[in-house]
Amino acid sequence: MTDEVFRHINYEEGIGWIAAFPLKFGGIRYTLLLLAQVDENGNTEISETQRQTLRHFDDRWDSIEPLLVDALIQYYNKEEKNRYGPDDEKESAFWWPDIDSHEQLYNTVTPKSLIIPPDYLMEDGRSIYLLFDKTWGSEDLDDNGMGVCFLNEQIAEIGYKDIAF
Repeated sequence: MTDEVFRHINYEEGIGWIAAFPLKFGGIRYTLLLLAQVDENGNTEISETQRQTLRHFDDRWDSIEPLLVDALIQYYNKEEKNRYGPDDEKESAFWWPDIDSHEQLYNTVTPKSLIIPPDYLMEDGRSIYLLFDKTWGSEDLDDNGMGVCFLNEQIAEIGYKDIAF
């Protein structure tokens, strides 16, 4: 199906609407997995609220990105760095790189997906999640990359990817 905002999008039973979404991050163009979740009542239509959410997010991305990068750096340094891992100082430095600049962040995270919840989960406004893979913390068997929840294009929460589920 072709949608005016979501472009080429397909419905997958039990998952929702899935599309590829282009996003430039750190000057590099990525193709993200875009998931528009459906409600639990069997309604499988993409809602106008979901369209508006993506449209507003996409339109404002250039002003969102620098604020997001600053917030991710702050989150990493205050919430994640050295939380777990090896006691050996050299090994720990490998696990937990210094990330104090935009360039350092761009080299350690990769945007992977956007998730737009169904309308009933957007009572407080337009909600969208941007999920990242990360390079620190050694092998990430639990896929605990970072997730950012935006509410009306403002950062509402940063945490592990599972904040979107």
